Amino acid sequence: MKRYILTILCILIISNLSGQTGKNSYLGINALQLPAYTIDLNYSLDIKPFLTTLIDFGYTINYTKSFDFIGFFLTPHIKGGNYGYDLSRQSGGYLKIGSYLNFRKTFETKSYPHIGLFLTNSIIYEKGIYQALVVTEFIPDPIQVSHNKFVYGLNLSFGYEFSIAKRLKAYFDFQNSFPNKKYLDLYGYRNYIPGMGYKDSELYWFPMFILNLKYRL
Repeated sequence: MKRYILTILCILIISNLSGQTGKNSYLGINALQLPAYTIDLNYSLDIKPFLTTLIDFGYTINYTKSFDFIGFFLTPHIKGGNYGYDLSRQSGGYLKIGSYLNFRKTFETKSYPHIGLFLTNSIIYEKGIYQALVVTEFIPDPIQVSHNKFVYGLNLSFGYEFSIAKRLKAYFDFQNSFPNKKYLDLYGYRNYIPGMGYKDSELYWFPMFILNLKYRL
């Protein structure tokens, strides 16, 4: 826990030491999250040409009913019965805070690559049915299961930003997340963590592809 807090504090300290108030601020949405039944809003601020801070928050209504075809192709898949869990609901909210390091020298640069580091705090609600893969006399019938879990972790991303119109910009990112060990408390291995991504394997791999549209205020 301490190392994650120190990481985000370092990001904020660097932002404050980098100079005066940012030149541009933006409101944006992650368009590719909409098929994943996730509504989000983010605010970003250009501190310096090389540094942009971001606050992103959102809520997933129910990932199990979504059409996240991109997330489906980003993860490996194994045929293991999800350890006996058949989930009907995966929902929850998240708050993401961090910064982008921009590879540009001036604010006038229209297109440029960047890398990002973020701290994400997520709350996940899971509901479903558990049926032991090997039925015994002790667990003869399926049972209803549900819980709420809090998971936090780091997100690393890299991508490319470009201008669409005078006040409209966009960027695409590939992000991989590294949640803390609390993610192991989620049901099965077919896990979804709001703000971090989806995996369908036993790997420590939560990828996400992001297309962000943002409007300059």
